[in-house]
Amino acid sequence: MAKTDIEITKELLTKLPDTYQKNVGEFAWDFFRSISYLFQQFFEILDYIKSWSDLRNLNLEDMARLVYQLRGIVHREATKSTGVLTLTGSDTVTTGDIFQTPDGLQFKATETKAITTSGTVNAECLTGGTIGNVPINQITQFITYKGNFTAVTNATAFSGGYEEETKDELYERYIDDVSNPVTSGNVYHYKKWALDIAGVGKVKVKPLWDGDNTVKVILTGNDGLPASSSLVNAVQNYIDPYILDNGNKIGWGCGNGQAPIGAYCTVAAGTAKNLTITLIATYAAGAVKADVDAAIESNIKSYLKDVAFTENYVSYAKIGNAIIDTDGLFDYSSLTVNGGTSNISLVDSDTDAEVPVLTTLTITEAV
Repeated sequence: MAKTDIEITKELLTKLPDTYQKNVGEFAWDFFRSISYLFQQFFEILDYIKSWSDLRNLNLEDMARLVYQLRGIVHREATKSTGVLTLTGSDTVTTGDIFQTPDGLQFKATETKAITTSGTVNAECLTGGTIGNVPINQITQFITYKGNFTAVTNATAFSGGYEEETKDELYERYIDDVSNPVTSGNVYHYKKWALDIAGVGKVKVKPLWDGDNTVKVILTGNDGLPASSSLVNAVQNYIDPYILDNGNKIGWGCGNGQAPIGAYCTVAAGTAKNLTITLIATYAAGAVKADVDAAIESNIKSYLKDVAFTENYVSYAKIGNAIIDTDGLFDYSSLTVNGGTSNISLVDSDTDAEVPVLTTLTITEAV
């Protein structure tokens, strides 16, 4: 444990002959007190370096650098959501033109396109993470150029924005890589290839799912939900890319990606297992209902994220535990999951894997 500057000062003074005055306020005390600050910082750095024997003690930046040097694992940055904007009017959209939501979240056009009367253009959020996954009709303002356009909106939701990989997630990926050695195209190799892509959360690999030489890679995003189409495409293009031509997959299985020649890899999102949860809540004195309800929802989603691809059922009891652990909640009753009080099974077959998704949460206040 690093010493405080006072402790360092006292220790330095013990090395000074007693012929010197060592009381507070004397020259010797003031001198050693001033340099003790530097020693304190030095000892803190030494303690941090000593802690490197356990990677979990490192900060994210140092851990990212070390796991790359040790295993070639690259820390995954946040990804930016993408989607389509609909513009009304006749003019040209240029790559880089900026649009935004009323609260200031900005998006840029990713193509140059002439539009007559009305048309669409591809766009990307300027900010990485889930914040860019905006619902429909949210992107309504012009920023850098309006021209002859009279309106802009997003008729469909933007998707594909995922958060930066956390330190815990990076550490788990490192341990998984060490514990499950990859060799030419084994199951762990496909899992590692999928996890190389930013935004991927968990992976299921299904060998021989559609006959000889076929592999299916099933994904969740790092938000714990079934992977978005953009994430699925990114992983497909990395492992085994192909071009569709009249329904034919040109280049599929030809070794143009990470997968070996002759291995036909299909990447897909996990299948959503929709959950409807209802309960009656008794709130603690002084608690704000909206805040507690939001915390209950967050706790349930956190549990479901942990369960995805690791358990074959959603536990009714553990949902209850997630609820009762919420700050501001005194008690709850009448909990139902999909209308019942039993565990919910999750399919994990040779061809598919289900992901639990909270679609409806109804909380009624006790009277």
